[in-house]
Amino acid sequence: MTQENPPAPLVFQSKIKLRFRNADPAGVMFFGQILGLAHDVFEDFIKANGILWEDWFQNQDLVCPIRHTEVDYQAPLKPGHDYLVEAKVVKISQSTFNMHYEFKDHLNKLCARVQMVHVFVDPKTKQKAQFPEKYLKTFARYCLPSL
Repeated sequence: MTQENPPAPLVFQSKIKLRFRNADPAGVMFFGQILGLAHDVFEDFIKANGILWEDWFQNQDLVCPIRHTEVDYQAPLKPGHDYLVEAKVVKISQSTFNMHYEFKDHLNKLCARVQMVHVFVDPKTKQKAQFPEKYLKTFARYCLPSL
């Protein structure tokens, strides 16, 4: 009997172009801009996976704020340049999930890594809520299996 390997997790990809407004006076992306750009990719991820924007971002019964972020810069990002952003789900727990984003230039050189930890919360009680079953299968397709 042979054991089948599980399918490799999906990687969501989005192309972005840095705008002039994203730059500081030195002509490189202002460091704080990357979190907004990563979140833009997350919105694209939601839409591409058939989740309605209104259902995710205007849900009256469940909210999913970001509770932690980290950024690791490897190379400057410059306005006027195109970048490929690869998004992966690296961990799913009872009430949270971790998204990782890699920003790569036209030569596929890693410029930055972003991590965002999201937590599901009941907006009425302000307590953690269970990861909704209706989203679990979608997010699991982009997640490495735990060892």
